[in-house]
Amino acid sequence: MELDDAVHTAILTLKEGFEGQISGKNIEIGIIGTDQKFRVLTLAEIDDYLAEVE
Repeated sequence: MELDDAVHTAILTLKEGFEGQISGKNIEIGIIGTDQKFRVLTLAEIDDYLAEVE
């Protein structure tokens, strides 16, 4: 699964059980890149993903 697909799936899953509006301010998404380093997506990155899903 590609990273974008995985993030979209995670957001859709969160939306199913989440009460209220999801935004980059009330969720965090962490990823492990191809370099094997963990990082948390920035607020802007999360908002971009949310815009794609909606």
